[in-house]
Amino acid sequence: MGRRRRWGLLAAATAVAVGALAPLLPSRHAQSAPSITSGLPSGVPAAALKPEPALPAPAGWPFPESFPRTMGYGRLSAGAFYWTDFLYDDHGARGAQLQASSTPIAPAAGTYAYPPGPASGNGADIFRTGIGLDAQATYWRIDWTTLVDPSVPIALFALDTDDNATTGTAVWPAAAGIRSAGADRFLLLSERGAWLIGANGLRQSLETLGGALTVDRTARSFVVRVPRAALPASGVWRVRLAAGLANAAGDGFAPVGPNLGALPGEPPVYNVAFRADAQEPTRLNLWRDEQQAQALSLGGDVSQFSAPLDWSALADQRTTPEPMPKGYSNRWYVSSLDLGQGVVGESNNEYQGDLRPNFLGRVQPYSVYVPKSYDPAKPAPLTWHAFCEKRHSICVTTLGRGPDGWYYDEAEVDFWEVWHQLAATYTLDPDRTVLSGFSMGGWGTYKLGLTYPSLFAKAMPLAGPAICGIRIVPGADLYANGGRCKTEGNTTPLVENARWLPFVIHQGVVDELVPVASVIAQSQTFDNLGYRYRLQLYPTGDHLASSVEDPIYLGDEASQMGNGTRTQNPGHVTYAWYPHLARPEWGIGPNGAYWVQDVGAADGAPGKLARIDATSGARPEPAVTSTVQRGLDPAAAGSAYTERVWHEAATPPRQPTLTLQLTNVSGLTVDLAGAGFLPGEAGAAAVTSDAPTRLVLKGLTPTMGVSVDGDAPTAVTGGTGTAALAAGTHHVTFAPLPSAAASRRGASVLGSQLPATGAPETALAVGGLVLLLGALSLRRVLARVVVRR
Repeated sequence: MGRRRRWGLLAAATAVAVGALAPLLPSRHAQSAPSITSGLPSGVPAAALKPEPALPAPAGWPFPESFPRTMGYGRLSAGAFYWTDFLYDDHGARGAQLQASSTPIAPAAGTYAYPPGPASGNGADIFRTGIGLDAQATYWRIDWTTLVDPSVPIALFALDTDDNATTGTAVWPAAAGIRSAGADRFLLLSERGAWLIGANGLRQSLETLGGALTVDRTARSFVVRVPRAALPASGVWRVRLAAGLANAAGDGFAPVGPNLGALPGEPPVYNVAFRADAQEPTRLNLWRDEQQAQALSLGGDVSQFSAPLDWSALADQRTTPEPMPKGYSNRWYVSSLDLGQGVVGESNNEYQGDLRPNFLGRVQPYSVYVPKSYDPAKPAPLTWHAFCEKRHSICVTTLGRGPDGWYYDEAEVDFWEVWHQLAATYTLDPDRTVLSGFSMGGWGTYKLGLTYPSLFAKAMPLAGPAICGIRIVPGADLYANGGRCKTEGNTTPLVENARWLPFVIHQGVVDELVPVASVIAQSQTFDNLGYRYRLQLYPTGDHLASSVEDPIYLGDEASQMGNGTRTQNPGHVTYAWYPHLARPEWGIGPNGAYWVQDVGAADGAPGKLARIDATSGARPEPAVTSTVQRGLDPAAAGSAYTERVWHEAATPPRQPTLTLQLTNVSGLTVDLAGAGFLPGEAGAAAVTSDAPTRLVLKGLTPTMGVSVDGDAPTAVTGGTGTAALAAGTHHVTFAPLPSAAASRRGASVLGSQLPATGAPETALAVGGLVLLLGALSLRRVLARVVVRR
């Protein structure tokens, strides 16, 4: 009992003593820790921090891997020309859509489908192409997005060797069915071989000319080495490239019949390279294949899609910068997920989707918008969706592995990996990120914003449903699919996580797919909690028309997004989550917010919720009152808004205390620095839990200990102290251990007895002093004797 009492008194005394240091603490809006990676906010999940895997370099290519990261652009580097094509744009001409698209809610301009089998729904998709030059040969390289079976694709280069449209031939050989003016030579590649073909149709095997073909299945590449004696390289050429499916002999294009989406007379070409970004406008051009489909449909003239090739620039090893365009562009990255190859459709052709990834490849695309005002020397805000120029923000959208992933699993990993790429490529302000999205993206704004509230400055769902599907009214829910979409698809129970993340909700009144009543009910949840939010309703706004409008609702979304920063150190954290969504193997899933971290649930079964309500007296919050404002938005004629705003009052005195209310929680970590505690500061936590839980206190000094309900303290290890708590209410204290505290205070221990002798310490101290004085006197006598001698 005595030991317990002394520990409790020590903790209380230390707590009172450090209370006077409160003015030294940072404000609740100060940054608790520097960003882990420049441009990424602290607290991002592990998926955002994984290094990008490197693509394997193909055999037979003696040049660097210097391809542009932006699609529809080329560059020079160290003796080679590099071009990056658009990903997943292999849809051929605009014919007859007889087979169901793999992405029916995001249709392509072209209608070609692939036959079942090793084409894997993507077998003729050119990812990149390179052309290199050394003293002996030229090198011609094609990287395929998918190469399950190298016998599937075939590619044909058209070479205008004098850059003169009036010479050569217009008709492409090998049954390609397309044309372009001025082609003097052709280079045909398949797994079966490579051939040089003249304008007169004469075909020569490269093997007989001393050339070589390398097929690298790991790199998914074809590389051809052509001796300069067989194909002299000088001057300026114009190069074109097309791809399709190889015939059985591998020496020509296989026809595409009506059953695969082609109309009679349309060419068997799935993909045409060297289509510049500017040639494929982004509006209503989801896969950047509109102009390709049109050219292939209207006589097959692909003359406009070409790249100039200056051999002297290659010979001089000239290097041009990585293209970094402003405005809209599509970029690519290499994912950490290995899902296989190809494109798969929806199971049973379900229009609403099936949550499965559609685009399996290791290389994934994303869209980015860089405003005209962007300066790499100045960190820019990031917006997930749109309104880029007005906000002077970089904007981004992800593919999510398909149009119906609902930001679960692989689709969520895509989100974080794209953010990683943005932070590595652009200068981002990690504290001014706004999360926004339309339709399913609006639901993603709820899902991601409420699961990771500490990462964003504001959230703006646009026509976003509250559930993974359609909510008519609360209780009348039509889920888009089963599984997690149904069991973890309701975001309303997570709204209380938005205490420090303001939401701006825009919604059309006549929306066909997101009933306005459900959105009003969702906003009422914010209102009932007294949280900051704004609901803006557009009387004529519907879903389908709004999805193709830009801006979507003709409102002032950019100004409502604002230029504020995220809250990082609040004194009160409420965090509810669906434990079943955790995917630690992929580095995603709910894991806490702010200074409440590493959360675990006692019951992680599908549909279960866990909840933490944590308050730190060491970081007191001002008292808040709120008022509701209603009216018409002058910036968007006819739209009505309801907005709850906060008004701060006095801040209560600081106290080194924690209060934790836990429901279905098996473990959590409290970052004491984030919660406002000073290094070495003692404190106490009142914990109430309905399940056994493990409380970890991070940020303690080595001389501190942790005690539960007055028991003997346990020592700190590695800066953390741990308390194993049974279900119920507990009092946890953390403070310097008694011996360490006494040592730091320099407290006298005189008056006690030494265990070795049993003698009073005072007597021993006096005796020791007498002996010391005697020794000094003897030393003086001896010194005099030595001097006299």
